Amino acid sequence: MNTNFELEKSMQYSQEIQRVVTSALLELKQQHQSGKLANTPITNTHFLARWVTKSIKSQEFDSCVKDDLIRWQKLSRSKGAGSELLATFERIERLYQHFLPADSEPKAIKDSDIEAFMDHMEAKGWEVVNEFELTEKTQIFADQPNSFVLCAKQCDDCFEGELLTKPMSFYVRGNHAAFVTEATEQGFLLHKQTDYKSIVKYHGEYLVYPYNIGPKLAEISMNY
Repeated sequence: MNTNFELEKSMQYSQEIQRVVTSALLELKQQHQSGKLANTPITNTHFLARWVTKSIKSQEFDSCVKDDLIRWQKLSRSKGAGSELLATFERIERLYQHFLPADSEPKAIKDSDIEAFMDHMEAKGWEVVNEFELTEKTQIFADQPNSFVLCAKQCDDCFEGELLTKPMSFYVRGNHAAFVTEATEQGFLLHKQTDYKSIVKYHGEYLVYPYNIGPKLAEISMNY
């Protein structure tokens, strides 16, 4: 990671996405309390959809969250109440308040955290591979249906001393939802790059950033 500038830029996203969802949920709550809005899935979705559109037009929030707002706007137009904007906003709020609370310093990720997670996934029955330098398209032959691959070079190059200082790739095949849940429970925010097309054949790629501070929305595990 290009040290302080990139970290500050990513931190800005983490803070701004929290500001977006917290503001939306607060305004929705105020509408309920005032009796101006019925607390039903349809009315809540309609309110939040209008709120998102208004936020885009007013440019109230930093451009770093613009893609999220536009995605939610399109989702609400295509799926209506099925877009589940309220649930999405609540889950984002819980996730980021847990990992990156505004009133606390972010927690560093250490090499021992990565090693412990590898051991944890092996204990869960996943095939864990980290002995290869991944510099070109590679196929990993695994006995288990679920596999978790790390680049041997990154296991050295992404750290200064014991601290993670550059984004690190987790390559995943199999049950992605279960992997995201396990990673989140073990203290990692995952940022999806691809579902299955990556340098490791048949594996998707997620990035883990220093201090869990990424420049876009992290994957939200099933338990949030």
